[in-house]
Amino acid sequence: MMVLLGRESAARGFTLIEVLVALLVLSVGLLGLAGLQLHALQYAHSSYQRTLVNVQALDMAERMWTHLAEPLAELEAWRKLNETSLPEWKGEVTAADDQPGDYQIEISWRDPRMDESQAFSFSYRLRLPHLD
Repeated sequence: MMVLLGRESAARGFTLIEVLVALLVLSVGLLGLAGLQLHALQYAHSSYQRTLVNVQALDMAERMWTHLAEPLAELEAWRKLNETSLPEWKGEVTAADDQPGDYQIEISWRDPRMDESQAFSFSYRLRLPHLD
């Protein structure tokens, strides 16, 4: 009978060790899942910023289309509208020297949520009809 009691208490201790190991594996898995969620949030925010910049570039392109005689007429109004949309936002529109009617819309910003506060830029090329 003594031997039987020793085996039961050893089995109970072994079950406790199994539960502790299972909790350890589960906690490591949950930490990994939390890390994945953090990266997903960072990349979703980055995607939001890129979408916002794309819409801003298209807005400037439409403004330029409405003023074909003076395409850069609303450049300052566009800058003022968007300058607070993203950290360190800068919008530039440059005309190509070799092609009349060719413009480059360049938007840059800084994303403090990413590692080392990365700088990003978006470039959009636009060709307007040349008016004589």
